[in-house]
Amino acid sequence: MSISLALYGIEGVTPRLALKFAKHYFACLHLSITGAAYLKYLNDGDHVGDHDLVMVEIAELEEKINNGIATAFRVYNEAAGAIPWSVSFGYTTNDFGGFYHFDGQCSGDLIELKGMISFIKDVCADIAVPYGMIYKCEKVSKAFSYAAGNNMVTMCSYENSSAFKKEVPGRFQGRERYKEHLLRMVYPVNVISNKHLEIDVGGVVLKDWIGESVGRGKLEALTSSTWLWYVEADQLEDVNKSLGEAGILISWKKMEGRKRF
Repeated sequence: MSISLALYGIEGVTPRLALKFAKHYFACLHLSITGAAYLKYLNDGDHVGDHDLVMVEIAELEEKINNGIATAFRVYNEAAGAIPWSVSFGYTTNDFGGFYHFDGQCSGDLIELKGMISFIKDVCADIAVPYGMIYKCEKVSKAFSYAAGNNMVTMCSYENSSAFKKEVPGRFQGRERYKEHLLRMVYPVNVISNKHLEIDVGGVVLKDWIGESVGRGKLEALTSSTWLWYVEADQLEDVNKSLGEAGILISWKKMEGRKRF
């Protein structure tokens, strides 16, 4: 099992600042960085835009970022038996077929929810983050794909596996409505803005809807415009069903089978 985070709408973050956040992510988890990698376009690729992941030491990655050679990157902690890594933090840009976002994973016995929440609080104190989440996934590799909306990965049986990918920039030129007007799904920890809290849920704004029932989680203010919305595991199915039927969840579909959050 892994616990993971994704933060969206970070277009204003430079690679240098992203690396600073990456180091702080590992500090919050009390772990060391054992390796790094960055994306690089291939001069002899079969197609325009072909690229590869170049493995480097963290010091070399920092040098290449400072020299403007590296942009999108990943830093990680490797452990015996962990595939592809035990802990990871990635910074993705609009290059290489991606879109701006952070993703982070922590697996197995290294799971530390408090550390991830602390990291998010520190990031939001420095930059504006319009949307994000913390979620659980059985494998680190799937958690990594889920953050980017790749490989048809879902977190629960009542989730449309392709809907989020069509909302992001890039190939589908998505409208990115998750930044203000919609939610992807509802997760154990959600980073939302004042604009999200104004979403209409059957005639009631989301902020009031959450406060109407103890079964809809609780809000914690991060900044004057950003909030953490915590939802307990046994509340997630009902909350997703209600908001999905209200039409404000990008990836919701009719529930089938067991919950997997």
